[in-house]
This record gives sequence, C-alpha cells and structure tokens, in this order.
Amino acid sequence: MVAKLEEYRQQNERLMEQYTALIKRIEEQEISSFEDLVKYDEKAAQALIKLATGTPAMQMTGRNFGFFGVTSTGKSTMINKLLGQELAATGVGETTKEIRAYNGFNYTLYDIPGRNDDVSYFSMQYVAFWKGLTRRLVLIHHTVKEMTKVFHLLDVIGLHYDIIINKFDRVELEEREPFKQQIHDEIKECKLKGVDNVWFLSSRNPPQFPDWIEMVKFLTDPSKDSKSH
Repeated sequence: MVAKLEEYRQQNERLMEQYTALIKRIEEQEISSFEDLVKYDEKAAQALIKLATGTPAMQMTGRNFGFFGVTSTGKSTMINKLLGQELAATGVGETTKEIRAYNGFNYTLYDIPGRNDDVSYFSMQYVAFWKGLTRRLVLIHHTVKEMTKVFHLLDVIGLHYDIIINKFDRVELEEREPFKQQIHDEIKECKLKGVDNVWFLSSRNPPQFPDWIEMVKFLTDPSKDSKSH
C-alpha cells in the first residue's frame, strides 16, 4: 500500500505541491480539524474542498473496503472475522501504525490507523485513497461525535460511508433500543449527509446480532457498491 501511495504521489506532483502549501498554512495556524478550519480560515477550507474535489481517485483493482475509527474500536478484530483468519494484529491500544491491506476471496480489506483528529487526512494521498475505495466503513463505540470531524470531511468531499457501532454486546439489554435511537438522533443533529447504513453489532461475537449478517450481505453484493454517491 505504501508503494501504491508513493506511485500516486509521483504521478500527481503539481497537485501534491498545492496540498503541501495548503497544509503548511493550516499547520502554522495550529488548526487540527476541518471544523476548525471552516471556523478560522474559510478561504483555506474552500481551497481544501476545491483540491479534494479535483483529486483523482487512486486506481484500485477489485473491490476495496476501508475500516476507519479511533483507537481500540475493534477494526482489526472485525477484519479478522470477515476474513475467517487471525491476520490483523489486535490488542489494547493502537495496533495499526500504517494502512494495512488484507486480501479476501474477491475483495481487499484495509485497516486504517486510528485518528483522533482529521488534520492528518488533509493529504492528497489520503483523499485519493478514500475516493478509490468501494466502501468506507467507520467504527464507533458510544457516540457519532467520536468521528464527526472525519464524517464532515467526507461529506464535503462528497463521499458516502457506513457507520458501524461495534461492541454492541457491552450495552445492557434494556438500554439497547434507546441507544440505537440516540445514535440515529445524533446523525440528524450532526447533519451527516453521506450515511448509507448504520449497523449495531459485535465483531467478537458476530452471530449475536442480525446486523452482522445484513452487513456481510451488503458488502458481498457488488450491486451495492458506491465510491462517491
């Protein structure tokens, strides 16, 4: 994956120069999220949107699914369950330091390092990678607000995504329906535009919740594929 990103960078040097100049400007202002960028430097925000919109998608063969989320949301565990093998490292804390690709039967799963802000996603390579994915799956624990900075960045680029509430088995039985409603209310409250699906499940115990089967059916159906709409 690193080699693919580098190849893309070399093919788009002029665009890379524009991103580098913009990121330097953002860093000088100590801005760490797209939300803050909109608030404190509207011109830079519009410049980023223009760059991201004009960034060509990375060419990726086959069907590709990217898993995003803050540290310890269970991305690696979920990938292992989908593959049926213990390939992705799991454990307490952030076990993924760089984008890692895992090949399935007719698809590739990407484990994305956990991020607590989205300034690191402002790069040309990340935008191109996002655009090249077949689906973008974002894992959360307790609230949509864990990842709103990333959701809003995906929204302004015009990319759709699916939200996975993992470790749902840790929610008390009598609290599950209210919790589901809370998540859907937060999606409306945060005015998220690109949400296609919301699944509540447990990657450690997939059969426990029907949403796991629904998610697998969706991901394995090529007619459901969507890259930018």
